[in-house]
Formats: sequence, C-alpha cells, structure tokens
Amino acid sequence: MKTLKTIGQFLKVNFKEIFNYMGAALGGGVLGMVVAFAVTLTLSTEEKTGYVTLGTVFGLGLVAILLIFGQSLGGQADFYVTVSMNRARMSYLIGRYLLLVIDVLGALAACFVVNVLEMKVVGPALAKGNEVENLLGKVSPGLIAGIAVVLPLVIIFCTAMYVMFERKFFWAMWAIYMIIALGGPRVSSAMKKSPESIPAKIGEGLHAFFNMGTVPWIVIGVVMLVAFLVADVIIYRKIEVKM
Repeated sequence: MKTLKTIGQFLKVNFKEIFNYMGAALGGGVLGMVVAFAVTLTLSTEEKTGYVTLGTVFGLGLVAILLIFGQSLGGQADFYVTVSMNRARMSYLIGRYLLLVIDVLGALAACFVVNVLEMKVVGPALAKGNEVENLLGKVSPGLIAGIAVVLPLVIIFCTAMYVMFERKFFWAMWAIYMIIALGGPRVSSAMKKSPESIPAKIGEGLHAFFNMGTVPWIVIGVVMLVAFLVADVIIYRKIEVKM
C-alpha cells in the first residue's frame, strides 16, 4: 500500500507536465504550418507542386527533443528528491515510467490532431488542387503502443547515465543531437542529388532499416523492452547518488 501511495503522489505532483508536451506538439505544429504557408507565398504558380505536412514534423521534432533530452537530463532532480526523502527507488521508477507513458501518449495524440488538421484543412487549402504529402506516413497503432512502452524505459536509462556520469553523458547526448541535426539534411539531400555518395548510401541503409516490416520491428521492440527494463531495475537499485 505504501508503494502504491508513493506512486500515486508522484503522478499527482507531476501530472500537469503532460499539458506541456501537448502544448509543445501543438505549438510546433502551428510553427510548421506557418513556415509551409510562408514558403507557399514565395513560390510562383508554376512552382507550387503541393503541400507537405511540415506542421506534423515540427511538432514531432520538438516533442522528441523535449522528451528525450529534457526528460533524460531533467529527471535527475526527481531522483535526487526521491533518495533524499528516503522513498523506495522502485516506487520512483514505476511512477516515473507511468508518467512518461502518459506524456508520450499525450504528445502523440496532439501530433495526430495536427496531422489531421493539415491533411483535411490546411494542406488542401495551400496545395491549390495539388497533392498533399503526409510526411508522417502510415503509422500503425502497434508502432504507437511500442513507442509509448519502450521510449520511457530508454529515457529512464538515460537519466541513470546522467546521474552516474553527469557532464560526460551530457556532452555525449549533445554530440548525438548534433549528428542527427546536421547529418539528417545532408543525407536527405545526397539521396536526391548524389545517389552514389556515402551519405546517400547511409540514407538508403536507414530507409531499409526503418521499413523492415512488422515482424522484425516486433522482435526489436520486445528485445529493447526486456533489455532496458532489466537494465533500469538493476541500475536504479545500485546507483550511488552524490548529494
């Protein structure tokens, strides 16, 4: 009963953060649609070939940064408070996991709203009869469930790494972010302009990886779920905190 009470208190105190992520998704979506509208204004009638769902991409991108980087690094404070108040670490772990699942589902729901708005209203209005390209593509309920279940475990694992290695892990996370932010556009451009280049080959490999099919992704999801669950439980039981 004490464990359930602790988990309930943790969720009650932090539940409002879900609205931050939903707001970020909607805000990013609006920004993306404004950018798309501005680009449309600069193009001549002959150049206008359609509309791409930039709002959805902006919303997902902003939420991903806030969840993965913000929660991974910001969760350190919650863990310190838990330890300082002599609360059970497993209660914290379960409570934070449930909270992150709610955050992820709320953020994805907001991104879905943005996507529907673009596909049904904004896209057709700006495309002027041309094609509306959905950059989000077809997302299955299984993929959404997989992200909601596995991503929180990854974030919790990253928090543990930050508690243990502090600035070293921060700079490692920053390096990963910069590689994705700077390398992504280069790879995308190379795939169109220089198909034989190394960045283009990397892009083709990533495209093949992310389009393996349902069964391989189920296997990968289960493996990641078990691996990060076991790792999180072991690490949070033994981790030493420098107060």
